[in-house]
Amino acid sequence: MNYIEKLIFILSGLPTTLSISILSFLLGFIIGLPLAFIRTYASRPLQIIVDLYEKVLRGIPEIVTMLFLYFGVGLVLGFSPFRNPFLAATVALGLRSGAHQSQIFRGAIRGVGGEQMVAAISLGLSKLQAIIYVIIPQTFIIAAPGLGSEYALLVKDSAYAFILGVLEIMKMTDIIRRTTYDVVFPYLTAAFIYIMLTFPIATYLDMWGSRRKRQLGL
Repeated sequence: MNYIEKLIFILSGLPTTLSISILSFLLGFIIGLPLAFIRTYASRPLQIIVDLYEKVLRGIPEIVTMLFLYFGVGLVLGFSPFRNPFLAATVALGLRSGAHQSQIFRGAIRGVGGEQMVAAISLGLSKLQAIIYVIIPQTFIIAAPGLGSEYALLVKDSAYAFILGVLEIMKMTDIIRRTTYDVVFPYLTAAFIYIMLTFPIATYLDMWGSRRKRQLGL
């Protein structure tokens, strides 16, 4: 197997890596945004529950969550909805991402400032309308750099899925290593691919978010 063939073989895992990363990011978004508003505006008991969720999911290594979903849930429930390794990896990363994104959005909401909520209500908007039309648009702008970093983290953490046998970039790299006994080229190639998947978008969102915050005076 020459270097071109090795590269093509490793790149064949790229669609799976991107699928895990994007789907887990979207799951984290669906979880994280509501949790951030609960932490900010809801009653104290709900805030405590969300805080516990964040601490637990951020404190457990992603690989432990993956293995528990894949192997442990079936033992606990008697059946397992996560016997698909791709699903187990995606959900595990999404649950952890939800905890991270909750903190990102919560920091962004605080960055908007409570004064804007007061001003919106004084203009006749309800609290829900103020959140939808005033707080959320600015929250996304402030959160953009953090979301870029979170996406980059998910791309890198998707490599843990190889332990479940998911045929993503890291698994394809490991197959090359085991079959050709070449260690240097496969791992350097995988490292370069991960850099290309993470650096541009994280850098762009950081620059875009910073520029928009200056324009809006946030």
